[in-house]
Amino acid sequence: MKKLLLTSLILVLAISSLSAQTEFGVKSGYFKSFRETNTTFERDGLKTNKNYNDGFYIGAFVEFSISERFYIQPEVTYVNIKNDFDQLQIPVLAKYRIGKKFKVLAGPNLGFLLNTNENFHSYYLGVSLGVSYDITNRLSIEARYNLALSNSLKGDFSSSSDLFAEFNGFQFGLVYRLD
Repeated sequence: MKKLLLTSLILVLAISSLSAQTEFGVKSGYFKSFRETNTTFERDGLKTNKNYNDGFYIGAFVEFSISERFYIQPEVTYVNIKNDFDQLQIPVLAKYRIGKKFKVLAGPNLGFLLNTNENFHSYYLGVSLGVSYDITNRLSIEARYNLALSNSLKGDFSSSSDLFAEFNGFQFGLVYRLD
């Protein structure tokens, strides 16, 4: 995982040196986790097949301006979820500006479970969909839904097409641009 993070950081820095319109920023806010499985794991402490837990997220991003209305935004976000798996999410979002202050965003999201057990893969693939509104030139609010596309169960569980586990979530928070 350290190699992936280092490679991602080098890639972001290399791309940022090519673009004149690059902004760096930080973000933080509320995260609502929707972990859903259609099986239970009594011995591992996962007694329900649906968990809805509260948490928070904090992260950093780089926003590359491709045109006046189109942006690419890779980011790294740490998600802490009460009574569930903490995550590191690495989305790469396409953002499109509508009007002067409103943006829609969508893109792939690679998630890593940081405190998993033997029943789950330590990673998953998903997609993020959301909106943002610029309060000022530096401060925005953002709402986003993260939808898992891959089954996170492994071993005997994932061999059955009837069994699955997905890590979905909703996040709402503030975004602050540093540049």
